[in-house]
Amino acid sequence: MDDLSKYNLFIGIDVHKRNWSVSIFSASIHHRTFSQPPHPEALKSYIDKHFKEARVICAYEASKLGFWIFRVLERYGYRCLVVNPADIPTTNKESSEKTDPVDSRKIAKALRAGLLRGIYVPQVDTEGDRQLFRYRKKLWGDLVRIKNRIKDKFLFAGIDLPKAYDNAYWSKPFLAWIPTVQFESESTKLTVDFLLEQYHFVYAHFLKTSIAVRRLQRQAKYKTRAKLLRGIPGIGPLTTVQLLTEIEDINRYPNFKHFNGFVGLKPMTHSSGERDLKGYMTYRRHNALRSSLIECAWSSVQKDPAMLIRYEQLLQNHTKKRAIVIIARKLLSRIYHVLKTGEAYEVGLVK
Repeated sequence: MDDLSKYNLFIGIDVHKRNWSVSIFSASIHHRTFSQPPHPEALKSYIDKHFKEARVICAYEASKLGFWIFRVLERYGYRCLVVNPADIPTTNKESSEKTDPVDSRKIAKALRAGLLRGIYVPQVDTEGDRQLFRYRKKLWGDLVRIKNRIKDKFLFAGIDLPKAYDNAYWSKPFLAWIPTVQFESESTKLTVDFLLEQYHFVYAHFLKTSIAVRRLQRQAKYKTRAKLLRGIPGIGPLTTVQLLTEIEDINRYPNFKHFNGFVGLKPMTHSSGERDLKGYMTYRRHNALRSSLIECAWSSVQKDPAMLIRYEQLLQNHTKKRAIVIIARKLLSRIYHVLKTGEAYEVGLVK
């Protein structure tokens, strides 16, 4: 039998919960496209049967299925890329005739042509910490929805909230007042009671989760970097955990430009000939991180004299919204510097 140890196979995988579409290409031909069960073992069995000892390079789109597929394929000795779907070259025909086999062939052909670059895959522990932080954020969203539903019942019944309670902050007196309100309909009253019971349950769970999230920054693997980040005015404990779990390793960014490209605090550009246009902030971003850093920028302006001076300078030529985005980008450069160098940030130092 021929020696396949130097034979390259390029495999595109369109992954789904119930099945995978797999396309296998060599350097010169399309071998086969087929559907298989959603398990890496099924692919390995096929490769071992037909192309044992061949060098396997495979890719699939990043999705809600996570990175476990990547880790299993890497353990098999395959080279695997997890690819941002937006970075896969797509023809008009492929867009208009989208099917799973078409998608897997598209991935395999782009992989063979060297047009794909994989996204960063975090360590298992970091991925778990990241999921814990994101779960806390979802719980906060659940709380907001429950609060809005309760307020909607008062609005629908024509009952005005006392001015002292008509705000986003739900105090203990307000929570104690809600059960005392009488509605014309007993069922509406019962609905509000059920919603209030749900609020207390979710809020208690939210607090418990928040404690677990805050505890992460005290772990040995995060402690040193967490101290550096907390030393930057405007960066609180929760944002610290978010940064540590989402970035994981700052050294994967060769410079600040790449780091900023990941977060997305930069404008879109369009240069052609003598025209050089800059528009709104790029749609390629880490949405949660970018949003958090813009919030932190407001706090940074209040706590850091250097940021305050820069913000007031910016207001001379920009709107408040535009100015705070620039401050957020400056804050991001502080984050990059302290993590990259290990040097503590000096408050009030103008750079």
